[in-house]
Amino acid sequence: MEPLSVVVISAAVGGVAGKFVGRAWDLGEKWLSTYFKDHAPKASEEAQQNSLDFLDQLAKRVKALEQQGEQYKKIIGDSLNHPDFSVLLQKALISSAQTGDRQKHELLARLVSDRLTQSPESLFALCSKLACDAVPMLNLRQLKALGLLANLWFLRPVGCPPNMPKEISNVWASEWLERRLYFYQDLTLTTLDFLHLASVSCVTYDPLISRDLKKVLSTTAQNGFAFDYEALCNSEVGKKIIELWKLGLNHATPTTVGQLIGVFVSDMLTNTSSSLDGWGEL
Repeated sequence: MEPLSVVVISAAVGGVAGKFVGRAWDLGEKWLSTYFKDHAPKASEEAQQNSLDFLDQLAKRVKALEQQGEQYKKIIGDSLNHPDFSVLLQKALISSAQTGDRQKHELLARLVSDRLTQSPESLFALCSKLACDAVPMLNLRQLKALGLLANLWFLRPVGCPPNMPKEISNVWASEWLERRLYFYQDLTLTTLDFLHLASVSCVTYDPLISRDLKKVLSTTAQNGFAFDYEALCNSEVGKKIIELWKLGLNHATPTTVGQLIGVFVSDMLTNTSSSLDGWGEL
C-alpha cells in the first residue's frame, strides 16, 4: 500500500470532513515537527506516517458525523477554532505518532470524533485529554483489562424485549454478558499490569481490598433484570473470567479515564457503540 497522504485522505472523504482533515494536518505537521525536532529523521518520518494513519481513521468517523445532519457540519467546521478541542487533537496526534498500532489509532480517533458532540466542560471532554495521554502508554493486554473491567462494572445490555418475564430477562442478560466476556477469556494479567494501569490513572489498585464480583454485577444491574451469577460460574467463559477476577481484577477499580478507554476498547472488540449516559452533562 502506498504511504498515506493528507491529500488522499481529504479526497477520499470530501465535504466538511475533508476540509477538517486538511486544516488538522496543517496544524499537526507543525506540532509534530516541534515535538520530534531533535529526533532522528527516520523516527520523524515514521511518526508522520503513524499520525496519518490515525488521521485517516479520524476522517472516516468525522465523515460519518457530518452525514448525520447540517448541525454537525457547523460543529466540525468550527471545531479547530476552539482551544480545548485543538489541544485534544494535538494530544491525539502526538500520541498516535508514537505507535504504529492501528487499534490504538482507532481508540484515539474515537476519542477525538466523539468529543465533537460534547461541550468543553463535560466529563467526556475533561477525561478525553487524559485518555489520549494514557492510550500510547498501555499495551494491548492492559487495554483489554480495561475493556473487561468496563463490562463487569459499567456496561449493561439495552433493548431487552418489553414485557419479558423476569426469569427470562435474566437469562437474556446473562447470555449477553457471556458473549461479551468471550473476548477476554484468554487474557493473562499480572500484578505489574495493574500497578502500571494505576500509574497512568486508569485504575485504583489496592491489594488489601477484595471486591465480590457477584455484588459488582448485581449493584449495577438496570432495567429490572439481574445477571444469573450461578450460570456464569458454570459456563466455560465465566470460569475463566472468575479466575482472572480472583487473580487481581478484584483489587482494581476503573477511574473515569479507565472507564472511558475500557468502554471504547469493548466497543472495538464487539463492533458496537455504547452510550455514555451522563458523560456529556455539565
